[in-house]
Amino acid sequence: MELFDKSTLTTVIFLAALMSAVDGDIDEEEWVVIKQFIKSHWSAEFGEFKSVQAQIADHIKKLVHNPAALKKKVNQLVGILRKKLSMKQKEVLLNLVREVMMADKEINEQEEKLIDQLIKIMEADA
Repeated sequence: MELFDKSTLTTVIFLAALMSAVDGDIDEEEWVVIKQFIKSHWSAEFGEFKSVQAQIADHIKKLVHNPAALKKKVNQLVGILRKKLSMKQKEVLLNLVREVMMADKEINEQEEKLIDQLIKIMEADA
């Protein structure tokens, strides 16, 4: 059985992409981490990922240069996921976000604040 259903996995991937965009762009190294995660967790039963990827990319492009809207969207997704995810899924999400943030070997202040906030929110229900 898969760790995530399609809807939850899509939301997790979207959140990881948003977190990588917090510093104003998505570095190639960060996208490599996200793609590896997709490869590991996306089931053939979910269909092609390309259409989902296009939707995520469209949303990211609209938010990447609007920090307030990006942060609002991150908070919205965290709120949704906090209620839906099991402890194991939360661990996987937090590890993914950490890997994405560290992929470019630079964690700026905004990224650090966001990951700390995410950890606190996700662990609040633990």
